[in-house]
Amino acid sequence: MYEQDSFFTLSAPHQFGLLCLSAVFATGMVAAAWQLKRWPRVVAVPLAVVLVWVFTWISPQGYYQYYRSIIDGLPAQWVVGAPPGLGTLWALLSFRGPDTLSAHSLGVMGWIVIIVATIRHRTR
Repeated sequence: MYEQDSFFTLSAPHQFGLLCLSAVFATGMVAAAWQLKRWPRVVAVPLAVVLVWVFTWISPQGYYQYYRSIIDGLPAQWVVGAPPGLGTLWALLSFRGPDTLSAHSLGVMGWIVIIVATIRHRTR
């Protein structure tokens, strides 16, 4: 399924770097979702969805900066376009978007963020 994914065109060290960058981004998203736990679920879930939506929209710039650091000649430019529509976000969360590691990773991370935002600690 992922044979043609651009991830596999990178060398092993560059793949590792991309995985590390993704881990940093994911950690930041989970930390932000953790902060949403203080809100009622009726507020936390929509805010978590907005958080995923904003990440889906803005994160390509961070990844592009990483690619600029490993690929000579990539110009400094803004690669973020218009915000994705709700249909695009739903396609990612339902795993019906593109068959790419990036799309599927966004879907997994999106669900993790939503779940983390809804988990409540039990009180005794």
